[in-house]
Amino acid sequence: MKVYTRMAMVVLLFSIIISGCGSDETATEEKKLRLASAAEWTQRADGLPNFQDHYGFEFTDLAIVDLGLAYQAVGTGLAHVGIGDATEGRIAKYDLVVLEDDKSFFPAYNPAPLVRKEILETYPELEDIMKELSSTLDLEALTLLNKRVSVDGEMPRNAAKQYLLEQGLVNNVQPSRDSDKQIPVVVGSKTFTEALTLGYLTRYLLEVRGFNVVDEVGLGETAVITPALFSGQIDIYWEYTGTGLMNVMGYDEIVTDPQKCYDLVKDWYLENHDVVWLDFAPANNTFVLFTSRELHDQHGWEKITELGEYLED
Repeated sequence: MKVYTRMAMVVLLFSIIISGCGSDETATEEKKLRLASAAEWTQRADGLPNFQDHYGFEFTDLAIVDLGLAYQAVGTGLAHVGIGDATEGRIAKYDLVVLEDDKSFFPAYNPAPLVRKEILETYPELEDIMKELSSTLDLEALTLLNKRVSVDGEMPRNAAKQYLLEQGLVNNVQPSRDSDKQIPVVVGSKTFTEALTLGYLTRYLLEVRGFNVVDEVGLGETAVITPALFSGQIDIYWEYTGTGLMNVMGYDEIVTDPQKCYDLVKDWYLENHDVVWLDFAPANNTFVLFTSRELHDQHGWEKITELGEYLED
């Protein structure tokens, strides 16, 4: 198992070019597929060991790279396939091809707004307002939104404002506070790119609708933000169904069906913490296996099982 930082990846690319390990001849002789992955995925329950058992083939050549570099590794020829997030903007940057999870291994990770029951009872219109937003966030939309930040260099707050304008959910008129909405709504988020953008989408959308919004965007990751919501320190933030199921509930079964996963977390959060899961977005930000456009065109890989067939052929 190899571990590559950014500097080491440059050296590795040079060695691949010199040795010709990416050529058809070598690939035919060795029948290996180099997998680029962050170390975490090789160890988790929904990661490499169970993936290989589920699909019935192994990656014997692993390139363990810094988090987020698997896209670059595949896009620049350092690896044949990589593992990453479905809505990552660098998939679009490097024109990578996502392979179909045709044996349904990867868990459901649809983002959805979580809101405290008390604040939802105060402002029941929140459900419809957030549904307007979540319904627009399909896989393509969320991927391109992430690309604006992680690839094009926009600030999450600016990308969020522009997206809301493009979707017709807000206008350029300076928002004014509704006198009937005096009780503040505290909006939180996690700290990674997509979570920050979702947090700002929520903040600006509610401000335009006249809410008194308190900004806690970027509060912290799951271990911080979940108890903050349960204790009433924040009122609303976006969580992923799979994260709620496995990391918060401690559910030990991988659930791949988005609706089933949503139903499980919705019932548990409401019953145990008076927290409501609003409608989830169509985008499923689960793990995905991807390859380069060049290898896709060369080998015709569309599904993950075809990688196994390639190795066995």
